[in-house]
Amino acid sequence: MQTDNINFQDIWNKKSAEIPNIQEIKYTADKYKKKQLQSTIWHIFSLSITAVMIIFIWYVIDFKMFTTTLGIVLILIALALYIYLFSQNVNVIRTINPSISNQEYLASLKKLQKQQLYMQSKGISIYYVLLTAGFAFYFYEFALRMSTFGATLAYGLTFLWLAIAWFFLRPRQIKKQNEKISKVIDSLELIEKDLDEKI
Repeated sequence: MQTDNINFQDIWNKKSAEIPNIQEIKYTADKYKKKQLQSTIWHIFSLSITAVMIIFIWYVIDFKMFTTTLGIVLILIALALYIYLFSQNVNVIRTINPSISNQEYLASLKKLQKQQLYMQSKGISIYYVLLTAGFAFYFYEFALRMSTFGATLAYGLTFLWLAIAWFFLRPRQIKKQNEKISKVIDSLELIEKDLDEKI
């Protein structure tokens, strides 16, 4: 049955089925939305500051080797890509508004979930490949001036951090994000399904 533009709250007040409380669900969704928006804006800000600092270093230091410039360019492309993906998230998050219908609310959450899944798979993979290649090229000029131990230590610590971020921090963050938004979406879908059965 079609449920477009139905006011879920009015119907909810007339029934007694054991399904999630819609006010609690919307409260949880709004809380999730605010945290996601704050987190996304903070990521855009921090990545932008990082990019500006890298450009400043590139401008003031006269690097001798092409590999260093190539490394900087790859790192900047990686940052620009992630800033772009985060900005797309902001556009989706802003469409999630309590005043819209529940169907639109649910559709916006699903769109946000889809955007996050893209970032967590293809987006972050491209980001890490570019970042890793960028660091590898960037450090090459400095590594030539170091002792073998110093160069090994510099490369080792850099790639150790990238490995920790990829294998430990990234999966935990993805799991946390997916659990929160899936919980809200599942609850709204349960309500919508219940309405289809009762109307």
